[in-house]
Amino acid sequence: MKILYFSIIKEKLKRSEEEIEFKGSVRELRVMLMERYPDIKELLSQVKFAVNEEYVSDDYVLKGNERVAIIPPVSGG
Repeated sequence: MKILYFSIIKEKLKRSEEEIEFKGSVRELRVMLMERYPDIKELLSQVKFAVNEEYVSDDYVLKGNERVAIIPPVSGG
């Protein structure tokens, strides 16, 4: 699957996307990414996930061929 990173996560990882092999729930993907990138664990706990351009819940099951966007919270004023 292709994972797309945005905003502060993109800056911290110094990449905008990566290809990984993964099947399971969005919750399991979040945990896997927290283990892979411990420096941004706190950020990953707050992000929203969009699969094929639609927001999904942590219970959503990924089959492995999706485009997953990881979108950090946005603050404005």
